[in-house]
Amino acid sequence: MNSLYELDSKWKRLLTKDNLLGGLTVNEFVEQLGKDHTLRVPSKGLLSNISTDNKSTEVNTWDPKPFIRTFESILKELRRLQQENENNKVNLNNGVLNQELDHAYTIKTLQSQLEQVTSQYVSLDSKLTLVTKGVKPLGDKLENSIRQKKQYTKSIELINIYNEFLETGQNSPMLTSLIKSPKFNNQLNAAAIMKSLIVLSKKIETQSIPKTIDTTKRIEYMAESMETTWLDQFNLAYRDNDFTKLNEIAIILNKFNGGVNVISNFINQHEFFIESTQIDIDNEKETQDFQFDKNLLNPDHHYVIYDDKVMIPLLNEITTVIENESQIVMQVFDKKSVHVLQLFIQRVFVQKLEPKINNILNNSLNWSNLLYVRNLHSLHSLIGQFIKDLSTFFQKESSDHTNDDIISTLEQCYSDLFSNYLYDRSRYFDLEKQNLETILIEKTRTLNINSSKEINAHLLTNKLNKMIENGEDISDFLNKNENSSSNDKNNNNNNGKNHNKSNSMGLKFLKDGKNSSRLSQYKNMIKRRLDFDLPTPGGSNNDNNNINNNTNTPQSNVTDSKDNHKLFVMENVDSMLKCVVEAVARVMELIPNKANEYTLELLEIMFVGIVGSYIDSGLEIAYHKLSKFDIVNSELDLTLLKYISTTTEMLNYISISVKSVFLPLLSNSPKYKKLIIEMTNINIKRCEMAINIIMAKLVTIIRNCFVNSLSKQTKKDFIPKTQDMIDQDTLPATETVNLLNIIYSQSSESLKTKNLNNFLTKVGSILYDLLLSHYSKFSVNSMGGIIVTKDIIGYLNVIEVWNIPSLLDKFSTLRELANLFTVKPDLLESLTAEGHLTDVDSSIINAYIANRQDFASDGFITAVKNNIKQYT
Repeated sequence: MNSLYELDSKWKRLLTKDNLLGGLTVNEFVEQLGKDHTLRVPSKGLLSNISTDNKSTEVNTWDPKPFIRTFESILKELRRLQQENENNKVNLNNGVLNQELDHAYTIKTLQSQLEQVTSQYVSLDSKLTLVTKGVKPLGDKLENSIRQKKQYTKSIELINIYNEFLETGQNSPMLTSLIKSPKFNNQLNAAAIMKSLIVLSKKIETQSIPKTIDTTKRIEYMAESMETTWLDQFNLAYRDNDFTKLNEIAIILNKFNGGVNVISNFINQHEFFIESTQIDIDNEKETQDFQFDKNLLNPDHHYVIYDDKVMIPLLNEITTVIENESQIVMQVFDKKSVHVLQLFIQRVFVQKLEPKINNILNNSLNWSNLLYVRNLHSLHSLIGQFIKDLSTFFQKESSDHTNDDIISTLEQCYSDLFSNYLYDRSRYFDLEKQNLETILIEKTRTLNINSSKEINAHLLTNKLNKMIENGEDISDFLNKNENSSSNDKNNNNNNGKNHNKSNSMGLKFLKDGKNSSRLSQYKNMIKRRLDFDLPTPGGSNNDNNNINNNTNTPQSNVTDSKDNHKLFVMENVDSMLKCVVEAVARVMELIPNKANEYTLELLEIMFVGIVGSYIDSGLEIAYHKLSKFDIVNSELDLTLLKYISTTTEMLNYISISVKSVFLPLLSNSPKYKKLIIEMTNINIKRCEMAINIIMAKLVTIIRNCFVNSLSKQTKKDFIPKTQDMIDQDTLPATETVNLLNIIYSQSSESLKTKNLNNFLTKVGSILYDLLLSHYSKFSVNSMGGIIVTKDIIGYLNVIEVWNIPSLLDKFSTLRELANLFTVKPDLLESLTAEGHLTDVDSSIINAYIANRQDFASDGFITAVKNNIKQYT
C-alpha cells in the first residue's frame, strides 16, 4: 500500500519511459490505483450512534488524504517524465540537423570525386577505341594470313595427292593411311580430302589432256569404294546396335556428300519396309478376303466403326516402330535427325498406309456408297488420332521446338493421304449425296410402291400448284393455324416475325423461285422428284446399293394398300433425319472448309426425300381418298386424319431439327443459314397449304353428308297425327347422330388437343347452321315440336361429350328455338325475351313461329293479341 508521502515502488516501475503504465490503458491504471485506497477506517464519537425511532444506525468514515497524496505524486512524476522527454526531443532534433549537414557535405564531396572518375573513364575509353581501331586491321590481316596458310597447305596436300593419281594412278600413301586409320578424326579428314579432290579433278579435267579424264574416273571410283566401305560398316554397326560407330560414320558421310546415301541406306534397309511385290501380293489377298462389320451396311446404325482387324494393329505397329526408330535416329544422325525422321515418316505413309487405304476404299466402293463413305470417315478419324498421338510423343521428346518440323511433316502426310479423296468432289461428296438419296428412296419405297396409283394421280399436287401459280392462299379451315410446326417455323424465321408476313413471304417464294438461284434449283428438284416414275418392285438402277435397305423398318412387312397409314409413321422420318445428321457430321469433319455449302446440298436432298417423297406422298393418299369418296354409297372414313396429325408431327420434328441441329452449325455463315431457313419455311408452308386443302375438302364432304341425311326429312315427320310417333326418332336425326359419333370417335384417335377441338368446332358449327336453316323449312304441330326437341336433344347429347362450350351454347340455342313450336301462343313473347333467344336474329325467330301449324288459326292470333294488350 502507498504511504502518505511517496509512491509505492510498484507504481514507480510503471512510470518510467521504458515501461510506461506496464501495458495498461489509462483507465485500467487509474482503476488499479484506486483499488489501493478504498480502505474504510471506522471512527466512533459523539455522533457515532444516533437513535431514530428506536433504531440505531452505524456511520463509517473514510480518509481521502492518502488517495489525494498518491495522485499528486503520480502527477508530479508524469510532469518529470514529460520534461525529460521534451529535453530528449530537443537534443535529438539537434542531432538530426547535424547529421543532415554532415550527409549533405559528404554527398557534395563524393559528387566531385565521381565526376573526376567519369572524366578519367571517358578519356581511357577514347584512348582504347583508338588502339582498337589500329589493332583490328592487323588482327584481320593476321587471321587472313593464317587462313590462307592453312588453305595453301591443304592445297599443296591436295595437289600432291592428285599428282599421285595422275602420275602413278594410285592413291597417295598419306590418304591411304587416313582412310585405313581406325581413328574417327583421320577418317573424317580423309572424307573431306576426297570430297575436295573430286571437285579439283573436275576443274582440271580437260579433253586436251586425256590423262586428266582417266584420273577423274579413278578418283570417283575411289570415292565410291570409300563410301561403300563406310556404308557396309554402317550396316554392320546397325545390326550390332553400336550407336557410337553409327554416329561417327553418319558424320563422316555427311562431311563426304551430305549423308544422302547413308540416310537412304538406313531407310531402305529397314526391315519394316518390305518389297513392293510382297505388298501387291498382300493387297491382292486382302481384296479376295475383304471383310467388314455388317453394321456398316445398316443405314440405321450411326456409330463409327473402326477396323480393329487390319488398321488398328497396323497403326499400333507403325507407332511403335516410329517411336523406337526416333531414339536411334537422334543418337546416330545428330543434326540431321529431324530430316531423317521426316523421310522415314514419309516412306511409312507412302509404302504402308496409302496402299492399305486405297485397297479398303476400293473394295468398299464395290459393295455400296454407304460402306465407302463410312470407311472413309472411320479411316480419316483413326489416322487423325494416330497423328495426334505421334505429335504428342514428339512434343514430349523435345522441350524446345526442334521437333516442330516433324509434326508439320506428319500433318502434311495426313493431308496428302486423303487429299485425292476429299478434294475431288466425285470421289467423296457426290458419293455422299448418292448414298443419302439411295437411303431416303429405300426408306420411302414401300409406301410409294403400295400407293403408286394414288400418288401418280397428283391430285393434291396439281391443285396446290395451280393455287401457287394463281397466287392464291387458303386460310386454315379452322380460321386459326394451330399446327405446332408453324410456330416453330416462325421461330426459325428471324426470331419470330409476324405470321401473316411469313405466310406472304412463303407464297412469294413458292410462286417465284427466281428470287434466289438456289431456291430456283431446289424448286426444279422438287418438281423432278414429284414427276419421277416410282420404282417398281424388284427394279433398281444399282443392285449393290440395294443393300442399304433397312429390313428392320416397320414398312417392310406391309403390302396391303388399305394399311398404308401404318407405313406413314414418325419412326421413318426420325430414321431418315438421323441418316441426314450422320451425312452432315461426316462432311463437317472431312471437309470443314466446304461444310456450309455441302450442308445446304444435303438438306436439299433431305427435303426432297422426306417431304417430297414421303410427307407429300402421305398427303396425296389422304386427298385421293377424299376425292374418291361417294356420299351416297360410301361410309365416312376419317382414318385419313392420321395422315394429317402425323404430318404435323413430322413437320414439327423437321423444324425443330433444323433449328437446333443444322442452323447452329452455320452460325458463321449467314448466307447459307438464310437459305436453309427459307428452304425450311417453303417446305413447311407448302405442306401446311396442302393440309388446309385436305381439311377444307374433308369439311365439305362432311357437310354434304349432313345435307344428304337432312334431305331425307319429310314434311310429315313434324306433323304426326298419333301420339305413338312421338317416341320414334326421325331418320335424318338418327343418321346425323351416327355421323357425329363416327366423326368424334375417329377424329379423336388422330387429332389431339387444340387441333381436335378446332376441327369439331368447325364440324359442329356447320351442322348448327344447317339445322338452323333446316327446321325453318317445315311446318310443325304441337306433337311435331316434341319430335324436333327430341332430335335436337339427341344432337346436344353428342355435343356435350365433345366438351366444347361454344358448341354447347349454339345447340342450346337450337333447343330453345324448338320450344317456339311447343309453347302456348301467349308465352311466345316472354320466351323470346330470355335465355339464348335474346341473341338470335328476329327474322329467324319469326320464321320458326311462322312454321307453327296453328300460326294462322284464330286462337293463335287472339292469344297473341291478348298477350300484347296485357303487356301494353
